[in-house]
Amino acid sequence: MNVIGKFITNGYIPLIPILAWNFIFISKLPLAYQPQSFNHDIPVFILFGENLFRSIIFILPLFFKLSIGESIQRKGLAIFITGVALYFFSWLILIYMPDSRWSNHVIGFSAPAFTPIIWLIGLSLMVEKYYFFTYSKWHYIIPAICFSFFHIYHSIYVFNRTYV
Repeated sequence: MNVIGKFITNGYIPLIPILAWNFIFISKLPLAYQPQSFNHDIPVFILFGENLFRSIIFILPLFFKLSIGESIQRKGLAIFITGVALYFFSWLILIYMPDSRWSNHVIGFSAPAFTPIIWLIGLSLMVEKYYFFTYSKWHYIIPAICFSFFHIYHSIYVFNRTYV
């Protein structure tokens, strides 16, 4: 495979729009989501676990070769796209309807924390292989679940501090 082919099948490519979205729109989220508020007085074990598993789930894809040649990989792509759409939509509701019942309920408030598990699982299913050894979907799903646990816990902690 040529260099361009290797580049466009790299597992990090699907993460670029998500990272760009976060960078562009974080400042538009309500105050409770701003980093200085969201991370203020959070127990160390939550921040440590969340950041450890966030690092893993954003570093591992650099070593993935993606494909949509098999049925499971095409299903993974559909799950990934659905998850990203739900993730983006969860942000848009919070940005444009911050006073809605949804945004002020623990489920709506935490939606940006629990929707990533959908696109993370989708990404795990699109992986054909690592560039250097045999891939198992569990290599990515387990840290994704761990990250989601800490991220959701963090979000609920902030919700309880803000609204309860």
